[in-house]
Amino acid sequence: MSAAIDSGALLDQAMARLGARDFGAAATLFNRAIALGRDAPEIRNNLGQALRFSGDRAAAEAAFREALRQRPAYVRAAANLVALLLPASADAAAEVISGTLAAGAGEDLHRAVAGLWRDAGRPDRAIFHLQALLEAAPGDTLMRSELGTTLMGFGQPSAAIPHLARVAAEMPDRADAKVNHGLALQQAGDIGAAMAVQRRAIAEDPLCRPAWQNLLLGLNYMPGITAEEVAAAHRAYAARFARSAPAIFANTPDPDRRLRIGMLSGDFRQHPVGYFLEAAIAAHQRAGFHLTAYDVGKRADATTARLRGLFDDWRSVGALEDAAIVAQIRADAIDILVDLTGHTETSRIGVMEYRPAPVQVSWIGYANTNGVAAMDWIIADGVVLPPEDEAHYIEKPLRLPGCYLCYTPPKQAVAPSPPPMLRQGHVTFGCFNNLAKINDEVLSAWAAILARLPDARLLLKTAVLREAVTAQKLRARFTAVGGDVTRLDLEGHSPRADYFARYATVDFMLDPFPFPGGTTTVEAIHAGVPTLTRRGRGGMISRNGETLLNAVGLADWIAADTPDYIEKAVAFARDAEGLAAIRARLSLGPLGDAATYARGLEAAWRLIWRDWCARQGGR
Repeated sequence: MSAAIDSGALLDQAMARLGARDFGAAATLFNRAIALGRDAPEIRNNLGQALRFSGDRAAAEAAFREALRQRPAYVRAAANLVALLLPASADAAAEVISGTLAAGAGEDLHRAVAGLWRDAGRPDRAIFHLQALLEAAPGDTLMRSELGTTLMGFGQPSAAIPHLARVAAEMPDRADAKVNHGLALQQAGDIGAAMAVQRRAIAEDPLCRPAWQNLLLGLNYMPGITAEEVAAAHRAYAARFARSAPAIFANTPDPDRRLRIGMLSGDFRQHPVGYFLEAAIAAHQRAGFHLTAYDVGKRADATTARLRGLFDDWRSVGALEDAAIVAQIRADAIDILVDLTGHTETSRIGVMEYRPAPVQVSWIGYANTNGVAAMDWIIADGVVLPPEDEAHYIEKPLRLPGCYLCYTPPKQAVAPSPPPMLRQGHVTFGCFNNLAKINDEVLSAWAAILARLPDARLLLKTAVLREAVTAQKLRARFTAVGGDVTRLDLEGHSPRADYFARYATVDFMLDPFPFPGGTTTVEAIHAGVPTLTRRGRGGMISRNGETLLNAVGLADWIAADTPDYIEKAVAFARDAEGLAAIRARLSLGPLGDAATYARGLEAAWRLIWRDWCARQGGR
């Protein structure tokens, strides 16, 4: 048999092994064929894939690079090499792309690598390739949609809005196109327009769950509506998505046995859920509780890795349909299932609607009723959910002693600092909340405060303010309500250490309303900076500021209404000595006492399990 015939047979065998995912054998066969003189860019590329998936990254990189040496514009090899390099070696990946483009690769390469950059958490790099594709084919509506959503993911909502508005107009039958347009409007701070878009999407498709969920979350931001109206919208959602009762559960109704607790979330990462979950889980006693995480998220980071080590079991189920996740939860015999997301971005509330566990609880991620009949309890406290608010909830309140939140502080220490007004001669207010919370009523109150304090400044810091157009829109809105725009300082995203350092330049924080800060308020407390909040209109989200400030002894920093908010801001700004005393003593206190918090949480789990057991007498 000739070498050519022999090498051809080897290549056929190699491709068969590659198709069978026997990567080690495939790599060996490709190398034998090459040694017999059968070499080509395609063979080197296939060798690279076999080596990559067998775990030999260095040899895989060499194979891809040899394929590109032989054919510099070879798109498939370039894309595979970029996939190998990302996310760890972004600069090296960019060099590969640049070289392949220079060699003559075009649309196919742009299309191949845009998704790779996006999946690697680098939407900024993906945008370049998507823009190139859209320039080549401006009538490609789906590509325009992808560019718009990627711009939104990069914190450039004003750039995204015209693209997504055009997509919605060109695809009138696609409710999801309207959903994305509404999300961009919300991110840019135009909450009224955003909610109108979501309502139109629901009118066209009453079962468009994303539109419903964006509407429900968005109503919490909107001024001028009542807690009753917000609750009614959640009940309307529940009526649309109601499910029949589940089969009888096989869980043993023993009130004192070790409980299997499951937690469902897409936010097991550097995210408010991660910040308020980690310390509490780390302090959980395991003798009485087995903890399982059901991770439906698409992103992971160092917080994810730490949380993985804290749970007894970890299920990565994001790629599964709701019914399959339900089957896994039931197979795991979970006693108490806890939803940590509600109607926020990574929601899988549909899983809870199936009722896969005997007892179901809402905690941390969505501080409001979910509107879902299958939700039994919501973890709260006496301040954030007082008796007069109970009528707004499908769930029964499970009130913890103290605050219902426990914060996991960052590893870097934040040293207390004196009020900067002592050295600057004027007060600097701050608000680091997202732009959707900063409605015109809030801007009007801030304008009135600055008018009373002619030298005062206001620092607003949130990711989307790095986009010049969005920042200019905010300045125009502030001017329209009578504010002096020259006294606004606007900033975008900072690395976490720099973000905390920025608190030292602010005398105290001004909370927005009706959706106050949660994470930002406790971060400010950690930095030794108080926050002025306004009493909520009803509903846990609106009262988050109240419970956090009560927990650290700052009840006098809770204003009764907007006029009181303005008066308190002015009075606190004129009391430098009093502010210095508060900043010197302010600390997380009970908000950072994970051990005490965990004991209260464990008692709560036991209480609601005993409640279920007591109702199983007929079994």
